[in-house]
Amino acid sequence: MKKLTILLLTLVMAVSLAACGSKTQPEQNVTATGDNQTTTVATETATQVLTDNAGRQVELPNPVKTCVVANRYNSELIRACGAVDKIISVDTNTAQDRVYWKMFDPDNVIGKSQKELNYEKIIELNPQVVILPDNGAYKEAEEKLAPFGIKVFVISGYDTADFKNQTENIGKMFGVEEQAAKFYNYFNDKLEYVHTQLKDVEKRSVYFETTQNYSTVFRGNPMYNMVEFADVRNIFSTDTENLSAKEIDPEAVISRNPDVIIKLVTPNQALSGTGLYTAPTKEEFQSAYQDIVSRVGFDSITAVKNDDIYFMTQFSHGGAGKLVGTLFIAKMVYPDLLPELDTEEIYRTWLEDFQGFDFVPGHFWAGKDLH
Repeated sequence: MKKLTILLLTLVMAVSLAACGSKTQPEQNVTATGDNQTTTVATETATQVLTDNAGRQVELPNPVKTCVVANRYNSELIRACGAVDKIISVDTNTAQDRVYWKMFDPDNVIGKSQKELNYEKIIELNPQVVILPDNGAYKEAEEKLAPFGIKVFVISGYDTADFKNQTENIGKMFGVEEQAAKFYNYFNDKLEYVHTQLKDVEKRSVYFETTQNYSTVFRGNPMYNMVEFADVRNIFSTDTENLSAKEIDPEAVISRNPDVIIKLVTPNQALSGTGLYTAPTKEEFQSAYQDIVSRVGFDSITAVKNDDIYFMTQFSHGGAGKLVGTLFIAKMVYPDLLPELDTEEIYRTWLEDFQGFDFVPGHFWAGKDLH
């Protein structure tokens, strides 16, 4: 029996050393035999190497058991893939929503946002990984946290174009590949339906406006891809050299004469640039509608003439890497060409099946229903 114990200890130590020396070693079973007994010792890969949204190859624990996350879209993707229990803290912009993120303490956050991090708090929490989007301070974070053995990995939950890679990374990172694949397939199937139905259709033009009046999106902005993926033509896809997306010239909108106008709205109580699970009031949407139709010169725009004006919230449009927004835009612009695209059911599925929250109405409105 003593010989068996010594043999097992030797084998376990050898396997552990081998695992530490290999980043990609697959799981295996080692069998030890002695004193007419056979014992199987299971081993696990200690680390894994994944390529993040910034193109960096990062060695991570396998699987990741604790992380902190900045940016609400990132936390949503992780929750949709079934690993929200691995998040031990988030940023203030996320934790402010006491309904949607009630499990996180606003007084125990890792900073205000992905650009304003509290490194002392992160070090105190000691997560295995810090997850930040590509518009965050990930380079600075990597430099400051490396001495403490804390990894930094980039996931940009708002990047529609990288949705597949990011859901796959989350699946591998946390060991939840099956749920991540289910989540990806659900939304990708809907997107493929849109692309198939609109393949040979002439694109209608759209003026997309953020929560700020006369603020739109140019190439390079994550919301630009959200709009483009709906098979529409953004009126500011070209000829933007002398324009500012943050303060667009009203004459530029009028002269480009969009077929459809889509506007983002957020509750008055939300922090700047953020949204909340609780929808704005109908009166807030009505105010936004009246503002658009009463703008000087806008009465000559096709979208205003035909009352093709639609609204989404800052909260709702970002679901599933902004694919919720993409699918709603497609349905708003081409309602008769997408008969099988049930956007209300999609939003219900996103909230109830992939986020674990009740469906709440009032996040999407058509202008014709506001007067």
